[in-house]
Formats: sequence, structure tokens, C-alpha cells
Amino acid sequence: MVLDINGWIDGVTASGVVIFGIIFGLFFIYRSRKTKAKLVAFLGTANMFAGLMWLGVFIDFLLVLTIRHNLPNNGSVAILSYIWFAPAIITAMYIGAELLTPKIKMYILVIILIISIFFEIVVFLDPLGSFNFVPSPPDDPLINLIDYNVNLMTLAGILMGVMLITVLVFLGLGFLYKALQSSGVIRRNFLYLSAGSICFCIFGLLEGLTVPGILVIIVRIGYLSSFWLMYLGLKV
Repeated sequence: MVLDINGWIDGVTASGVVIFGIIFGLFFIYRSRKTKAKLVAFLGTANMFAGLMWLGVFIDFLLVLTIRHNLPNNGSVAILSYIWFAPAIITAMYIGAELLTPKIKMYILVIILIISIFFEIVVFLDPLGSFNFVPSPPDDPLINLIDYNVNLMTLAGILMGVMLITVLVFLGLGFLYKALQSSGVIRRNFLYLSAGSICFCIFGLLEGLTVPGILVIIVRIGYLSSFWLMYLGLKV
């Protein structure tokens, strides 16, 4: 064994998020074609992007299991994961703008696109400065996965925080407001959309604050469940 229990939990759950994120996304896209619900296809695309946010950990896990070496600790594990964050946010915001503010959706999308481009540039140019990396002790006989999280005090961390807060306020609270103004099935659907958006932000934030361990399982299951809640809200 080259991983301790926390390493196995981190690797297995990250693999689950990537694999099930893609499976769920493809299922949502399939359902959108069957039901002619265009926004469900966008949700499926967002789901796949969100699942791929653990791609770096997934690849690191596979390498440790097969060749007993980590990815080069030059920021690549973070880049492989966080390049998908901005596309996930953009796609999710499109869904919200289409449902909440269709008349000004292009203005909203242009603003979030500009912020996203800046985020991607910063992450690519300075991954080691944008993320906190926790290397294993040099005398540790076990090879663990590279543990990292966004440094919230850097430009990348600030931009990520802005995008998460935007999703929380615009989608989470926006859908909740629409639910309170509605009744019946429409209220239920908006409540599902609100709950899914809020769960995405909360569990996405907790992911960056949680160290590898048993709590990671809860956080990542909650993260995946956010897209099913949104699917229930868009389901026709």
C-alpha cells in the first residue's frame, strides 16, 4: 500500500466525482433530447465541467496506484482541476440568466465571462502562487496525493470567491425569491433550483477548507447532489 486511509478516501471520492459527474452529465443531456428541454442540456454540460474539477486529483491517484509517483508538484494538479471551474460557472449562470433575467442575460454572461477569463489566465500564469500545496514529509514511507486548495488571499482566490458569491446570490437567492412569488409545481421547481445552487456553493467552498479525511466523503456527495436538485427543478 502506498496510500494511507486519508489518501484512499481522497482518491476514491475524487474518482467518484469525476466519473459520476460525467455519467450524470451525459444522462441529463440525453434526457434533454428526449424531453426537448434545452436548459437540461446546459445543466448536463455544467455537471460534467464540475465533475472534472477533480481531474487533477483523479490523475494523481491513478499515477500513485500504478507507478507510485505523484504528478509533478509544479501546479499541474491544480491546473488540471481548476481550468473547469470557470466553464462550470458560466454554464450554470446561463441557466439562471435564462430563467430569471432573460432580457439582460447577455450582459450578465459577458460580465461573468470576463471574470472567468481573468481567473483562467491567473491560474495558468501562477498556479504555485494561487494555491496552497501541502507536500508529504520527506521521510514519510507512504506516498500520498498532493493536497492543495485555493489561496483565498491571492487574485485567483478573490476571483473564485466573486464567482461563487455571484452564483449564491444570483441563482441561490434569485431562485428562492421566484419560489416565494410562485405556487404549486412552479414553486417546487424554483425551490429545487435554489437548493441545488446553494449546495453547489456551500460544498464547493467546504471542499477548499476540508483536509483529506472522512468529512471529504460528505462534502463530495453533497457537491454531486446539488446537480440532481437542479435537475429536479428543470425536469418536465
